[in-house]
Amino acid sequence: MQIHLIGHASLFVETQDCKILMDPLLWNPGISEGMQDICPKRQVLHDQIPEFDILVISHWHIDHFNIRSLANLPKHVDVLIPKDKFMETCLRKLGYRHIYPLKDFNEVRIGSTRLVATRSENRVPEYGMIFADPDGVFWNQVDSVVTPQTISEVKSRYPQIDFLLAPWEPLLQTQYQNNQRVVFPYDTYSHLIKLIGLVAPKAMAPGANGFKQINGSSWLNQIVFPVTREQFCHDVRQAYPTIKDQLFTLDPGDVIALNNGEVSYSPQESPFVKKLGNDQDSSLYFSPVNTDSKLIDDNPEGYDIEDMKSVIEQEVCVHLPKFFNDKKDSLFMEYCYWQAIYQLEVIFPNYSEAWYFDFSEYPIQCRRGKNPLANVFTLVAASSFYGLLKGIKGWDYLNLGGYYRCFNKVYRATPHGIISPLDASKEGVPDPLNIKFPYKPVYEQVRLYEIEKWGQANDDQTVHPNSQNPMVIIGNTLIKPQQQVQCI
Repeated sequence: MQIHLIGHASLFVETQDCKILMDPLLWNPGISEGMQDICPKRQVLHDQIPEFDILVISHWHIDHFNIRSLANLPKHVDVLIPKDKFMETCLRKLGYRHIYPLKDFNEVRIGSTRLVATRSENRVPEYGMIFADPDGVFWNQVDSVVTPQTISEVKSRYPQIDFLLAPWEPLLQTQYQNNQRVVFPYDTYSHLIKLIGLVAPKAMAPGANGFKQINGSSWLNQIVFPVTREQFCHDVRQAYPTIKDQLFTLDPGDVIALNNGEVSYSPQESPFVKKLGNDQDSSLYFSPVNTDSKLIDDNPEGYDIEDMKSVIEQEVCVHLPKFFNDKKDSLFMEYCYWQAIYQLEVIFPNYSEAWYFDFSEYPIQCRRGKNPLANVFTLVAASSFYGLLKGIKGWDYLNLGGYYRCFNKVYRATPHGIISPLDASKEGVPDPLNIKFPYKPVYEQVRLYEIEKWGQANDDQTVHPNSQNPMVIIGNTLIKPQQQVQCI
């Protein structure tokens, strides 16, 4: 078995029976609607990627379910996904025909190769994936949240894990933007280290999280990543000294080989992806007290400023007041009860505009300027807000790109002190923009936009032999008729 790291969570796995591509990210920058890039930098030689039989997608987060990459791949392959109707819809729109949703611990058999979808407690839905053939057992946990019970189930099937790609980075992706604590996540990181001991792999590497923020989002690099790969590897060796030199950091282009249970590491041996230098400089080191985090709009897509202003003014001055008044007795009952005053500030490249809405009034009106009594606040970059309104940018772009902030201090003064909403100690009342533009519908709208944008790529309708050879479902197992498997 050979495992090629293409970058971040993107892998090419060759077993004794077939070739498998997982979570493909094949273009730069290409991640998360363009505000993140693979780190370390890499070059993918697209015409050198071998033909493959199976495409595996672990979940629908945008750094794993990349529409541009999927649009450019052959459509005759068998596709394994979690039980997610929207993912299946997108794949069919792109032209994929053989799509197989997997439940927890479903098994796929291709000759002597076994693939097993491992459970995640983060019910996105998502899964990790076991790859097993006569040469060894590889467990890619991807982003999955793994429990001791899941590890026990895996070990009952495969007592020895030869190679493990483990979750390792307790990301702090939205804490700063939502005015939450940005401190080292001791409990989360401790749990990740403990789980490695339960798996007891022969060899391992930190999996996924091979990316960094770029352009106007780059200030987040000192906030998002509390652990470096080097620190993680040091900590694992300190906790489990028996692993010795069988712990690898893995860069794009590196190859791991399993041969009769033995693990070997070959840096930069992949023929279709190469690392381009090392851009993991000190700007990536966790230092939340040493960063200039002023919200700016660098307008990376180059939108027309006057068009942005017109669209945003229409939304803020016309559509938002109507929405607030129509929903004041349902979605905004809490706002009315606490007599909230909502202040929305939009940051344009060279200036800012502010408006406020007083929920103690009826009808609720839009007024220009800032209110000294405001107690719910949103700041958003104009180009990001414009992209959201146009259906071409989603909340991942706004939040993970650092183009959005929210904060509230809702309370009422009494002779006994102040009282506040029950959940105020956590996140407070929800941001009105999150209420008007819920995450999932926005996510789906943006993915459909990307399908329209990229969906004509590689539109080859030629009948491939694999198209006439669907998998057979027997109980909880998918079996590929061996005589037709295309292994090149």
